[in-house]
Amino acid sequence: MKLWRYAGAQQLHLEQGTKPTPNAGEVVLRVSACGICATDLKTFQRGHPLIPVGAVLGHEIAGVIAEIGADVTGWQVGERVAVAPYLGCGQCYFCQRGHFSLCEKLYAAFLEPGGFAEWVRVPARLVQQGMFRLNANVDDATGTLFEPLACCLHGLRVLDLTPRDSLLIIGDGTMGLLQAELARHIGAKPILVSGVTPHRLARAQRAADAVIDPREKNLVAEVKRLTNDYGADKVLLSVPDARLLDDAMQCVARGGTINLFAGLPSKETLALSAFRVHYDEVRIVGSFGFGPADFRQAVELVNAHALDLAGIVTRTVRFDDLLAAFHAAGERDIKSVVVMNDG
Repeated sequence: MKLWRYAGAQQLHLEQGTKPTPNAGEVVLRVSACGICATDLKTFQRGHPLIPVGAVLGHEIAGVIAEIGADVTGWQVGERVAVAPYLGCGQCYFCQRGHFSLCEKLYAAFLEPGGFAEWVRVPARLVQQGMFRLNANVDDATGTLFEPLACCLHGLRVLDLTPRDSLLIIGDGTMGLLQAELARHIGAKPILVSGVTPHRLARAQRAADAVIDPREKNLVAEVKRLTNDYGADKVLLSVPDARLLDDAMQCVARGGTINLFAGLPSKETLALSAFRVHYDEVRIVGSFGFGPADFRQAVELVNAHALDLAGIVTRTVRFDDLLAAFHAAGERDIKSVVVMNDG
């Protein structure tokens, strides 16, 4: 089979690999589509401390069951599915406390070799808990959004977003736009999205009550104006820039919560107002990844067409053109998805 192997910064090599075979409890998928996520792009551009050279990137997968191993029941060859790339073990210290994304064995079961390959092997744990059918009226590209949606759902769960809350999302990338759609489904109001990319802000208007370009308007003043001078009850920092925490702190309401959703470098430190944390009871939380319930809910929402996802995937590229897609990734796209050459 063909696969794209990460060979270091700015290097992806199209190679021939061995098609995987399923062990007991496993299945093999013929990949139909795989999303290109921010982690894939960052790894390609400058490397990643947790992703070794030689890995096959890609984890937002929709595919078709090609082979079924022994002891697998309830599935048939030819079924269209989406699959979680990892899941908590359910048994460790953290899983027992409901912190599935902190599982001590989170990556012990992972899609092999990775989504940018023609076939992947799905470990038994993921077959049992993380593989779901795609409805016939859900296309493959949309099926790749389950994983980013699950991450966003986990972020909103940690934020404890409710229909009573106003919400500010700092960031107009794919995750910020998905968060706005989920917040609209939950019933938060008003939903405010801050960003600096015109076509992404235009897309955000389909879910947000207002969009703010901080280059044109003062972000803090606009948020206060739109929330009766209280500030936003909940704030999602969905841009990987610790400097924007100051904006979030100025925009959050008393008693509000800020979620540091976007990943930051391991050595990054934060400067924040101790006054606001103590006297205004502002909470600072973080979220990473997703748990089984988050992925399941993402599947249910997409299969039920409960979210407006049109215009999120703005580019599909053929498998053989993956390298060009990585080089071309930039502000003109919202979300790029790789589809098989015959898809």
